[in-house]
This record gives sequence, C-alpha cells and structure tokens, in this order.
Amino acid sequence: MNTALQKTVAAQLIKKQRLDREFAWISREFRDFHTLSDLELYNTERYAALHLGYVF
Repeated sequence: MNTALQKTVAAQLIKKQRLDREFAWISREFRDFHTLSDLELYNTERYAALHLGYVF
C-alpha cells in the first residue's frame, strides 16, 4: 500500500512540474501584454499559427 501511495505522489509531482513549466512559458510569451486591449483578439489565431508553424 505504501508503494501505491509513493507512485501516486510521484505522478502528482511530475504533473505539477509540467504545469509549472507551462505557466512559466506562458508568462514569458505574454509578459509584454498587460491588458486585454494589448492583445489584438482578432489576430490571435494568426499569431499562434505563426509561432507554432501552422500555415493558413
């Protein structure tokens, strides 16, 4: 039973580390945006496509 608890704790720590990395990436990517008006919502799809390498 103790090993099952240890496996669960280890899995949760890995998930937390991944989530922390995602939030850190988001913070770095959007640090220049302070309000919603800074982010042009009608260009969001094109911005994401450009940076993710998608072609419209």
